[in-house]
Amino acid sequence: MIHRNIATALVLAGLAGSALASDGRNAGSLLLYPEFDNRTGAITVVTVTNADLKVGASDIGVEFIYIGKFGRNGQDLGCGEQNRSEIMTPADTITLLTNIHNPNQSQGYLYVFTKDTVTPFDPISHNYLTGNVMTVDGIAVLEYSINPVSYVGLPNMGTTDLDGDGFRDMDGCEYGANPAEILIPRFLGQGGNFQSELIMIALSGGTAFDTTVDFLIFNDNEEIFSSEHTFNCWEQISLLDISGIFDNEFLAMWTNHDPLEMIGAPTMETGWIHIEGAQANSHNTTIVDPAVYAVLVERVNGNPSLGAADLPFEKGTRTNGEFLPRSNLGDIIDVNCGP
Repeated sequence: MIHRNIATALVLAGLAGSALASDGRNAGSLLLYPEFDNRTGAITVVTVTNADLKVGASDIGVEFIYIGKFGRNGQDLGCGEQNRSEIMTPADTITLLTNIHNPNQSQGYLYVFTKDTVTPFDPISHNYLTGNVMTVDGIAVLEYSINPVSYVGLPNMGTTDLDGDGFRDMDGCEYGANPAEILIPRFLGQGGNFQSELIMIALSGGTAFDTTVDFLIFNDNEEIFSSEHTFNCWEQISLLDISGIFDNEFLAMWTNHDPLEMIGAPTMETGWIHIEGAQANSHNTTIVDPAVYAVLVERVNGNPSLGAADLPFEKGTRTNGEFLPRSNLGDIIDVNCGP
């Protein structure tokens, strides 16, 4: 009964069915939206805003790259691309439904970058993009809303494609780097009312690579457990499908947990997660310490309309991320912008 009461309290507190704001974010030239969901009954609303308020500012091009993991009939698309371009004026904002903007894919992620408005439409630095993604269950029930991951374009002028390979490199030269470690400050013990999911995006190598992620899972008494999981390109997976360590009963019965926590609801177990890319492999290439990104979506009562999500905390940098090679060799062209 206490778990049901906690679920109700989360809803009333706004932790379910509402956005959890991420503070201190910077506008960028490249935005990563961790999920779009065009399945029947689901609606994804994506917003891109050009927050350029300079007097005399010019129009910019914005390219949307949808990376579809699954098609409309549930088939695996191998993270195929669908591209759409828009023109944005200064202070402009675009909000769209992804099932209209991209009707041929069912689930995956998307990224958006700024580009020149004239031929050859090169990607450029324009660090004024902000945005948001909101998922809606049915017609009018908000599931959750989060900001995209923002990458600053680094060249002061000209194209950001410094190595001319056609990829968006998050290498500290073209765009800001990815984090080395993902820190999720809380998960709730799974089972019963709570069935949470982790969205994972592989950011090194490309679509030909399977990425193995290392997990350090801490209970509420600093006790540490380890696990790993391998996925291709993009995945949205329940915590219990990653490891039984996340199970509330396991944490309560088989670990040295703190019997007084959660404070106010001691039968509800909690913990936190450390995530790091371990290795990415294609048929003939291995990348050690690949870049990955992960977002936890917490769900109450298994109800898709009662969810909450926020971007994780980050630590360190990895400069081997790129959108989005398709070769077994990954991105073989790189530029050295160091001293």
